[in-house]
Amino acid sequence: MTKKKPVEEQKKKGRKSLYDPDIHPKKAAELALMGLDDAALSSALGISEATLNNWKKQYPEFLEPLKRSKAQADAPVVASLYQRACGYEYTEISEKHDPEKGLIRTVVTKQVAPDVTAQIFWLKNRQPKDWRDKREVDLGNIDGAPLTVKILKGVSMDDL
Repeated sequence: MTKKKPVEEQKKKGRKSLYDPDIHPKKAAELALMGLDDAALSSALGISEATLNNWKKQYPEFLEPLKRSKAQADAPVVASLYQRACGYEYTEISEKHDPEKGLIRTVVTKQVAPDVTAQIFWLKNRQPKDWRDKREVDLGNIDGAPLTVKILKGVSMDDL
Protein backbone atom coordinates (compact mmCIF):
# COMPACT_ATOMS: atom_id res chain seq x y z
CA MET A 1 0.00 0.00 0.00
CA THR A 2 1.40 3.39 -0.94
CA LYS A 3 1.29 6.33 1.40
CA LYS A 4 -0.24 9.59 0.28
CA LYS A 5 2.31 12.36 -0.21
CA PRO A 6 2.02 15.54 1.86
CA VAL A 7 0.14 18.40 0.18
CA GLU A 8 3.38 20.35 -0.44
CA GLU A 9 4.88 17.45 -2.38
CA GLN A 10 1.82 16.74 -4.50
CA LYS A 11 1.95 18.11 -8.01
CA LYS A 12 -0.67 20.69 -8.76
CA LYS A 13 -3.17 19.60 -11.34
CA GLY A 14 -4.63 21.81 -14.02
CA ARG A 15 -3.33 24.59 -16.17
CA LYS A 16 -0.68 26.99 -14.87
CA SER A 17 -2.15 30.33 -13.80
CA LEU A 18 -1.85 33.28 -16.15
CA TYR A 19 -1.25 35.55 -13.15
CA ASP A 20 2.04 37.46 -13.25
CA PRO A 21 2.85 39.32 -10.02
CA ASP A 22 5.14 41.72 -11.90
CA ILE A 23 2.44 42.80 -14.37
CA HIS A 24 -1.13 42.18 -13.20
CA PRO A 25 -1.31 44.14 -9.90
CA LYS A 26 -0.01 47.33 -11.55
CA LYS A 27 -2.10 46.94 -14.70
CA ALA A 28 -5.30 46.18 -12.73
CA ALA A 29 -4.71 49.19 -10.48
CA GLU A 30 -4.25 51.48 -13.51
CA LEU A 31 -7.44 50.18 -15.13
CA ALA A 32 -9.42 50.51 -11.89
CA LEU A 33 -8.19 54.09 -11.54
CA MET A 34 -9.79 54.80 -14.93
CA GLY A 35 -13.13 53.69 -13.47
CA LEU A 36 -13.46 50.21 -14.96
CA ASP A 37 -15.77 47.83 -13.12
CA ASP A 38 -14.89 44.16 -12.60
CA ALA A 39 -16.49 43.04 -15.88
CA ALA A 40 -14.53 45.57 -17.95
CA LEU A 41 -11.40 45.01 -15.86
CA SER A 42 -11.41 41.25 -16.42
CA SER A 43 -12.05 41.78 -20.14
CA ALA A 44 -9.13 44.21 -20.41
CA LEU A 45 -6.88 41.71 -18.62
CA GLY A 46 -8.03 38.92 -20.94
CA ILE A 47 -9.52 36.79 -18.16
CA SER A 48 -12.98 35.87 -16.93
CA GLU A 49 -14.67 37.58 -13.98
CA ALA A 50 -14.40 34.30 -12.07
CA THR A 51 -10.63 34.31 -12.59
CA LEU A 52 -10.46 37.94 -11.48
CA ASN A 53 -12.36 37.06 -8.30
CA ASN A 54 -10.05 34.07 -7.72
CA TRP A 55 -6.99 36.29 -8.11
CA LYS A 56 -8.45 38.75 -5.58
CA LYS A 57 -8.84 35.92 -3.07
CA GLN A 58 -5.56 34.21 -3.85
CA TYR A 59 -3.15 37.15 -4.24
CA PRO A 60 -3.23 39.93 -1.63
CA GLU A 61 -0.61 41.83 -3.64
CA PHE A 62 -3.20 41.97 -6.44
CA LEU A 63 -6.23 42.86 -4.30
CA GLU A 64 -4.76 45.74 -2.26
CA PRO A 65 -3.68 48.05 -5.12
CA LEU A 66 -6.95 47.24 -6.90
CA LYS A 67 -8.99 48.30 -3.85
CA ARG A 68 -6.89 51.45 -3.39
CA SER A 69 -7.32 52.46 -7.04
CA LYS A 70 -11.07 51.84 -6.98
CA ALA A 71 -11.41 53.96 -3.85
CA GLN A 72 -9.27 56.70 -5.40
CA ALA A 73 -11.39 56.69 -8.58
CA ASP A 74 -14.64 56.75 -6.58
CA ALA A 75 -13.62 59.55 -4.18
CA PRO A 76 -14.32 62.55 -6.45
CA VAL A 77 -17.65 61.07 -7.52
CA VAL A 78 -18.66 60.55 -3.90
CA ALA A 79 -17.60 64.10 -3.05
CA SER A 80 -19.59 65.49 -6.00
CA LEU A 81 -22.70 63.50 -5.08
CA TYR A 82 -22.44 64.67 -1.48
CA GLN A 83 -21.94 68.27 -2.58
CA ARG A 84 -24.91 68.04 -4.95
CA ALA A 85 -27.09 66.51 -2.22
CA CYS A 86 -26.22 69.27 0.27
CA GLY A 87 -26.09 72.21 -2.11
CA TYR A 88 -23.11 74.49 -2.57
CA GLU A 89 -21.86 77.93 -3.56
CA TYR A 90 -19.45 78.83 -6.31
CA THR A 91 -17.93 82.01 -7.66
CA GLU A 92 -18.43 82.96 -11.29
CA ILE A 93 -16.16 85.55 -12.88
CA SER A 94 -17.24 87.17 -16.11
CA GLU A 95 -15.30 89.65 -18.18
CA LYS A 96 -16.78 92.19 -20.55
CA HIS A 97 -14.97 94.71 -22.69
CA ASP A 98 -16.42 98.24 -22.58
CA PRO A 99 -14.96 100.66 -25.15
CA GLU A 100 -14.94 103.51 -22.63
CA LYS A 101 -14.02 101.74 -19.38
CA GLY A 102 -11.95 98.93 -20.82
CA LEU A 103 -12.15 95.44 -19.34
CA ILE A 104 -14.88 95.07 -16.72
CA ARG A 105 -14.62 92.05 -14.49
CA THR A 106 -17.70 90.97 -12.52
CA VAL A 107 -17.51 88.50 -9.66
CA VAL A 108 -20.79 86.84 -8.67
CA THR A 109 -21.32 84.23 -5.96
CA LYS A 110 -24.00 81.77 -7.00
CA GLN A 111 -25.80 79.10 -5.00
CA VAL A 112 -26.87 75.67 -6.17
CA ALA A 113 -29.82 74.35 -4.19
CA PRO A 114 -29.63 70.87 -2.67
CA ASP A 115 -30.78 68.20 -5.12
CA VAL A 116 -33.53 65.97 -3.72
CA THR A 117 -32.72 63.12 -6.12
CA ALA A 118 -29.10 63.10 -4.96
CA GLN A 119 -30.29 63.14 -1.33
CA ILE A 120 -32.60 60.17 -1.91
CA PHE A 121 -29.87 58.23 -3.72
CA TRP A 122 -27.39 58.95 -0.93
CA LEU A 123 -29.78 57.97 1.85
CA LYS A 124 -31.04 54.79 0.15
CA ASN A 125 -27.47 53.59 -0.20
CA ARG A 126 -26.08 54.80 3.13
CA GLN A 127 -29.11 53.99 5.32
CA PRO A 128 -31.06 51.28 3.50
CA LYS A 129 -32.98 50.14 6.60
CA ASP A 130 -34.53 53.59 6.98
CA TRP A 131 -34.79 54.73 3.36
CA ARG A 132 -35.37 51.82 1.00
CA ASP A 133 -38.65 51.70 -0.92
CA LYS A 134 -39.53 48.15 0.04
CA ARG A 135 -40.37 47.63 3.71
CA GLU A 136 -40.58 44.26 5.37
CA VAL A 137 -43.45 44.00 7.82
CA ASP A 138 -43.72 41.09 10.22
CA LEU A 139 -47.35 40.14 10.76
CA GLY A 140 -46.58 37.48 13.36
CA ASN A 141 -48.07 37.34 16.85
CA ILE A 142 -46.38 39.11 19.75
CA ASP A 143 -44.99 35.81 21.05
CA GLY A 144 -43.28 35.20 17.68
CA ALA A 145 -45.71 32.51 16.54
CA PRO A 146 -46.96 32.74 12.96
CA LEU A 147 -50.19 34.57 12.35
CA THR A 148 -53.17 32.29 11.84
CA VAL A 149 -55.95 33.34 9.49
CA LYS A 150 -59.35 31.60 9.56
CA ILE A 151 -61.58 31.82 6.53
CA LEU A 152 -65.22 31.45 7.46
CA LYS A 153 -67.50 30.26 4.69
CA GLY A 154 -70.79 32.04 4.37
CA VAL A 155 -69.73 35.02 6.55
CA SER A 156 -69.35 38.43 4.97
CA MET A 157 -67.22 41.28 6.28
CA ASP A 158 -70.41 43.08 7.27
CA ASP A 159 -71.26 40.22 9.68
CA LEU A 160 -67.99 40.71 11.58
